[in-house]
Amino acid sequence: MDISVVIPVYNVKDYLEKAVSSLENQRISQMEIILVDDGSQDGTEKLVDSLTEKYSNVQSIHQKNSGAAVARNTGIKRAKGKYLYFMDPDDWMEKDMLLNLFSAAEKNNAQLVIAGFTNEYFIKGKYFSTKVQLENRTFNQEQFRLYSPTLLNNTTLAVPWNKLYLSSYVKENQLLFPSVKWDDLHFNMDVIQDIQRVVTISDTSYHFYRTRPGSETTKVFDGKLFLNRKRQFEHVLSNYKAWELTVNQGVMERVYYYYASRILQVVQEISDGHNMRFREQMAKTKEVLNDPETSVALSRSGKKSLPMRICFLILRMKLAIPAILMGKFISLVKNKFSGFFYSKRVKVMQNE
Repeated sequence: MDISVVIPVYNVKDYLEKAVSSLENQRISQMEIILVDDGSQDGTEKLVDSLTEKYSNVQSIHQKNSGAAVARNTGIKRAKGKYLYFMDPDDWMEKDMLLNLFSAAEKNNAQLVIAGFTNEYFIKGKYFSTKVQLENRTFNQEQFRLYSPTLLNNTTLAVPWNKLYLSSYVKENQLLFPSVKWDDLHFNMDVIQDIQRVVTISDTSYHFYRTRPGSETTKVFDGKLFLNRKRQFEHVLSNYKAWELTVNQGVMERVYYYYASRILQVVQEISDGHNMRFREQMAKTKEVLNDPETSVALSRSGKKSLPMRICFLILRMKLAIPAILMGKFISLVKNKFSGFFYSKRVKVMQNE
């Protein structure tokens, strides 16, 4: 078996069949597809069984609702392939993606292959897309550690579905998805902790639904967003400490740029929190701006575009009202000019 595809499934009956169909169209013959139904209640559980009957290489597992991380871990334990691939159940891929990942892994004896992807948006009845693309490159351990902040900033390190993992490496190191917020980045930081051979490829044929048709809903601010971002960054930072790279100014400027940009996102979401009174927005914004790690990130963040320099300057002032007004302006641009906003966001996050 060349590749084991693990898909955590929960209440996605309108999308799952397209995802599986795109896998069946892949130019990889030795592939198993493991559907882990995580307690679906909308008919997806029946669809999982029907897909198992329809395709000989599809197998199903049903478990009580425990979250995507647990579902993926269940799939890892069942997988028999030389490589592991994790797909989301509501996305799809073009026919050559897995072959491109597999070929790059085999040619370079890689433990990890990382591709780009295509973001798809359906907002207010309009469709548009953006691409995140990497170069075709091979890395030894030292080279990859120095390059990894680039992958942090362009979001290609954060997700699992643009990667092919060597199964033996994952299993021998007992790597599992943790039950935390943004478990996928946490998992990937653990994966790259001691990795020796990594390849990046220019493929962008994975299509990620950032927003689905008809899915626009009023967003309620998560009161734990800042705390979760802090914990996430502390885990990211632990890798660079272990690698003894915290003294490398060029590396750490890009690492702190990653966190500073997430701080900006937190402030923007606080300012857009329609479920909060202004006094509460003020208090939460001050909490973010006065945090010591925020100050470090904003002061040590490296190369920035002009818009980000302006945004970071306002945040460094530690004045809640200007920060909230800036957040509201960002939300206005995001909501009124979505295509423009997300296309510029890709370039801003690259930080190159």
